[in-house]
Amino acid sequence: MARVASAKRHAQAVFQIAVDGNAVEQWRSELETIASALSEPELAAILEDPKIHFSDKVQLIDKCLPGLSQLALNFVYLLVSRQRLGILEGVVAEYERMADAYNGLEHARVITAIPVDEEDKEKLSQHLATMTGKQIVLATDVDPAIIGGFVARVGDKLIDGSTRAKLEALKKKLVQAA
Repeated sequence: MARVASAKRHAQAVFQIAVDGNAVEQWRSELETIASALSEPELAAILEDPKIHFSDKVQLIDKCLPGLSQLALNFVYLLVSRQRLGILEGVVAEYERMADAYNGLEHARVITAIPVDEEDKEKLSQHLATMTGKQIVLATDVDPAIIGGFVARVGDKLIDGSTRAKLEALKKKLVQAA
């Protein structure tokens, strides 16, 4: 839990820097570059090794991440110096969520009982966009257990329009009436 909170705080700080510098998309790109480079186990092991002097780590970072802005490099130095590389994935995910919200995008995951064609995906996106007032980035999954209809998660909202949920509600009413 502390790692999630730390990742969120770091992402919020980076996001504020990005907004202030009018560089939200530049930071998104740089964070993706950083995460990709530091996902190499050998590099991460070196940067996390307390026996290796920090100045040597800085030189290695500079060599592995050419072309990053100085602010982005400073962010990597900070994570390394505080031994916080483990939160980088969470920082990137939270930053992307904030950047999407800033740009008026909302991610939605829709689960249906059968695969959905492109036309139905477009209709679902439009319906969810109308409900949220934001442009929707839609991802779909299939779960036959919901029987029919759909279950949608949009941000922190859950919309359960599945046949399974309707049958369970009907069952509950029948049991209460008996």
